[in-house]
Amino acid sequence: MADHHDPPAPEGDTEAVEPSRRDGDVEPPHHRVADDGAGAGSLGAHSVVYLAGTALQGLGVLLVLPFATRVLGAAEFGRVATGLVVVQMVGTIAGAGLPQVVLREHHRGTEGPRVARALAGTMVLLAIALGVLGVGLALVLSAAGHADLSEWLPLVVAAVALTTVVAGQTLMRARLQPWGFLALAVIATVGAQLAGVLAARGEPTAGTYLTAYAGVVVLAAVLALVLGRPLPPTAERARVRAGVRLAAPLLPQAAAMLGLLSGDVLLTRWLVGEAGAGSYQVALQLGNMPFVLAVALFNAWGPLVLSHPVGQRWAWTARTGTALVTVVAAGAAGVALIGPWLVTVMAERGSGFDHVAMVAALGIICTVAVSYMLYQGASLAVLDAERTGRLAWAALAALAVVVLAALVLAPRAGWAGGIVGVAIAKALGYVVLMGLTTWFARSHSPLRWPSRAAVVAVVGVGLALVGSVLPLEGAGAWARAALAVLVAAGALGRAPRIVRTLRR
Repeated sequence: MADHHDPPAPEGDTEAVEPSRRDGDVEPPHHRVADDGAGAGSLGAHSVVYLAGTALQGLGVLLVLPFATRVLGAAEFGRVATGLVVVQMVGTIAGAGLPQVVLREHHRGTEGPRVARALAGTMVLLAIALGVLGVGLALVLSAAGHADLSEWLPLVVAAVALTTVVAGQTLMRARLQPWGFLALAVIATVGAQLAGVLAARGEPTAGTYLTAYAGVVVLAAVLALVLGRPLPPTAERARVRAGVRLAAPLLPQAAAMLGLLSGDVLLTRWLVGEAGAGSYQVALQLGNMPFVLAVALFNAWGPLVLSHPVGQRWAWTARTGTALVTVVAAGAAGVALIGPWLVTVMAERGSGFDHVAMVAALGIICTVAVSYMLYQGASLAVLDAERTGRLAWAALAALAVVVLAALVLAPRAGWAGGIVGVAIAKALGYVVLMGLTTWFARSHSPLRWPSRAAVVAVVGVGLALVGSVLPLEGAGAWARAALAVLVAAGALGRAPRIVRTLRR
């Protein structure tokens, strides 16, 4: 797919960051798109590709997951799960909140694509710097007897490589090139996880798995450099500095968001133990299927929102966003209701995994996708208003809720304790994130979610919670199946109207 380039900016337009605009301001030429039909057509076409790519990325990992749990067992798999969370956290810190700014700057003026490449190069350099520090820390801890280099070094290498992959994927999204995004996603996730499983068959240890995983992520990073062609920061020194300043508040926001995304695995290991972390990771991967759907839709939707004409942007965002929330809510409810069968496929009974708790946690985790879809639309409005500090506060507040709720719930006995307690904490955190970001969007932008979006979200979350508490066998299993069929029928019935909304 060819690169997308906006119309040229007026000569001499060298502002690094466009000032915030009031309602009714004249729209700068470099923000205009050809017409609404083109934007809607792009949303439809790109949603299909991003949905296929991101779903393949997420579902591909699920295809590998049953083999990983059987090869490694609950304890070793728990160590692998924790290690992968560390990789994601370090990678996010190295990114320093720049992916959002890369996406934004690409659509600003004739030099926008070049500025985006220079910002991507900044991400790569930050990753390398953190990698050097990570290797030094690993050597010091190993000498003191507090770290195993066979696990630490692959984690450091994988974190640097994964940040490079994210830089390349961000450029692919900004250029509206979903096929490049797809290639990087599949290699860095499915390919890397599959390599880990194959290596662990000979030596079933976390160190072996992570070493093979890191090797494939490095290959994906090389491909990201070839496809993305990032530039050194000096190529656009002034606008890169301005972009970094804009991204600065997004660094704590990005770290907090990653804590929301994956920090619950670390909390589970600390509060419940390694075997509990292994069980929780399986439930998390399954419960993340609707989350993957939300991310896939956003990957296509986000660039089109920011490149849409200002006068129509937020009404179009509210209308299409509500349709996307409906899709995600149906997916969340469906996955939660068929949870027992999914868990049985992913982890054998009697192998150290708590199936009852995993099904309950899965259903609760599914609700996160609904909150996240609403959050994503609101976050675009806050970002466009250049109120990135508000995003940081919302994410940090949500992360604090997750940690405090997990500390209270996880140690408790009974249904709401253990890994289910951590899942509840995660869901509460995302509700706080969505609520605060929506409030900030209302305060700083014209975006208003219609009441229909709230109704759809509540129904989807309610059905997912029903899926978390229904019995796994007997009448409960029949009720699950019946509700799942009703959800599927309702989704199919609404599909034509949703498609018409996205195409208008």
